[in-house]
Amino acid sequence: MAKVLSICFFIFIITSIISCEQRTHQSTKISPTYKASIKIAVSSTPLSSPVFIAKQLGYFEANGVNVELVKYDSGVKCFNALNDKQVDLATASETVVMFNSFKQSNFSVLTSFVESDNDLKLLSLTPQKYHRLNNLQHARIGIVKDSASEFFFDSLLIMYNKTAQPITRVYLRSDELIPALLNNEVDIISAWEPLSYLLTQQVTSDTSVINSRGLYHLSFNLIELKETTLSTTERLAILKSISDATDYIHTNPELAQQNISRILNIDPSQLRYSWNDYTFRLSLSNALFSNIQTQSQWAIDNQLVDEENSVDFRQIFDRKLFETFMSLEAGW
Repeated sequence: MAKVLSICFFIFIITSIISCEQRTHQSTKISPTYKASIKIAVSSTPLSSPVFIAKQLGYFEANGVNVELVKYDSGVKCFNALNDKQVDLATASETVVMFNSFKQSNFSVLTSFVESDNDLKLLSLTPQKYHRLNNLQHARIGIVKDSASEFFFDSLLIMYNKTAQPITRVYLRSDELIPALLNNEVDIISAWEPLSYLLTQQVTSDTSVINSRGLYHLSFNLIELKETTLSTTERLAILKSISDATDYIHTNPELAQQNISRILNIDPSQLRYSWNDYTFRLSLSNALFSNIQTQSQWAIDNQLVDEENSVDFRQIFDRKLFETFMSLEAGW
């Protein structure tokens, strides 16, 4: 009953906002339900599960918006599609947000909808040799350049006081990391999921160099251009739909995994491998701000970006919209 009342209240508030917008902007006569579809660029990863679930279970339609999902194989490509105005919204990691903030300030982060504290890992066929980053002298490290893979590895070097170690960085695409490791072209790879899972399918022994849980927090975020054509009502409805999807995931984790397995065409065992590492919730926290700030300083220190182009990251967080949404959710 409480859930029903909450939904009814949200719909009442949204209806009131629509009415207000229509009185203020007489040219806007059409309800969101009948407008052209809103396109969201979505990275084809389980991290995007709330967006996929919201579409599959009809939460977008229930909240009055017509949404079309456009799949891409990375957050970088999702952001590029948004920047090229091929879509209205995009999903991407905080690292993508950080790097692009040095190029432009015409976008906003509306919310983060998932976090993982165990998505990135250091992997090796001889992990005992490099336990706690021992014996790194002259080791060959497979890394995806200018990415979370490289940031994660550099953070570990600092944490374990190994920055002076003479190592060889071998820059590879993400799909080249496992073959390079198996072919003895590198000794260690800094990789994100599902690469750790895929490696376990080929190597039966443990491959983890260190217990990396909690050392790096990856997030996936919903992003839009500041010059958006979407109304406040539509954006609130989209946040509500994704929030409803996270509720479903928490209540029905097995069914949610089955749905995502079918949507992404991946083995259910792959989902089970990392599912408990994901925290699905809508947030726009200081922790996210601090994470982006830390990555920004790393990028500056390593001359990956121009410090003169740095911005105040608070300018790219749409806190006003998010706070309005949270107020509606709380029933204020």
